[in-house]
Amino acid sequence: MFREQDAESTGDVIARLWIFTFFTMIFRDLHEMAVASTIEGILSGTFEGNPVTDAGLVVGGGILVLMLATFVLSTTLKPYAARRINLAMSPLAIAGGLYIVPNDPDDFLLATVTIAALSTIFLISIFWRTAGSHSVSGEVRHAV
Repeated sequence: MFREQDAESTGDVIARLWIFTFFTMIFRDLHEMAVASTIEGILSGTFEGNPVTDAGLVVGGGILVLMLATFVLSTTLKPYAARRINLAMSPLAIAGGLYIVPNDPDDFLLATVTIAALSTIFLISIFWRTAGSHSVSGEVRHAV
C-alpha cells in the first residue's frame, strides 16, 4: 500500500502528516469562528451542547501542543522512539477529533480528512521498520 522507505525518511513523512492535520484542525476552527452562532455559543458558555470551561480550553491547548511536539519529535528522535510516540499520539488525537461531533457538511468533511490523516500516521507507524522492531530471529514485528 505504501512505498518502501528507510527509517529516517519515514519520520519526515509522518511529520508532514502531523502539520497537515494541525492545519486542517486550525482551518476547521477558523471556519467555525466566522459563524455568529458559534461566537454566541462560546460567550454563553456552551458550544454545540458542550460546556466551554477554562479547564476544557487548557486541555484542548495542551493536546495541540502535544501534536506540535509530535511533529518535532518525529524528525529529531531515533526512529524507534519516534515510532512509539506516533503510535500513542495518533489514537489520542483521533479521540480528540471525535470529541465534538460535526453537525454540518463542511465540518464533517474536515473532520473526515483529519481522521484519515491521523489514521494514515498510525498505519505508517505500525509498519515502520526500525532497529528496535526486529525480533531476535530477524523477523519484523508490527505490534507495539
